[in-house]
Amino acid sequence: MTTALWPLPESRTLSEQVYRAVRTRIIDGGLAPGTFVREKDLEPMGVSRTPIREALGRLASEGFLERLPHRGFRVPEESLGNLLELYPIVASLELLAGRLALDRFTPSDVARLRAVNSRLAEARDRDDVRAMLDLNTEFHRLISERGGNRRLAMLLDDLRSQLTRLELWYYSHRDRTQRSIREHEEILAAIERGDRARALALLEQNMSLTYRSLVDEGSPAR
Repeated sequence: MTTALWPLPESRTLSEQVYRAVRTRIIDGGLAPGTFVREKDLEPMGVSRTPIREALGRLASEGFLERLPHRGFRVPEESLGNLLELYPIVASLELLAGRLALDRFTPSDVARLRAVNSRLAEARDRDDVRAMLDLNTEFHRLISERGGNRRLAMLLDDLRSQLTRLELWYYSHRDRTQRSIREHEEILAAIERGDRARALALLEQNMSLTYRSLVDEGSPAR
């Protein structure tokens, strides 16, 4: 990895500064897929090894880096740019699945979705990121399966699985999880009052939350 300047944002802990600087460079493509990132590579930031180690560990837990025993960290081979391109595709397919499903929804279906959303809130309260991601996936899977198109539901499952590391990043923040929970409730409320257009618009919007967060928070200007 070549030595480069690492501009740090202000008014954050050192660990947070390092985290955001490295994450931004990964998102922007400044660190190419397959690039190794070691603690010593980040020393030009002018901070000690401890905040660097904390930042790299956090990036690995959120899927932005891979931890390689005795070798440091590496940017995953699948670029974030390629993964981000999947979001408009998934959102469009979610919208199609929603159109197929809404006319078939029963009060029992709505109750099942609301129960999943309640479990998502419980996972948020205990900071179980993996459970949050799994429950969000379950919420959307129930909708796509209710549409009755098995091939579409399977395709969505495959595409969602490819987005796992970005979704783990999204659900690692409580306020973002709360936004998903709130939008899920708004979707269910729209279904119950028969507002099909609003339910579909919210469903499409909900699937784009991670994409918008990454684009907004990954910007070097932030």
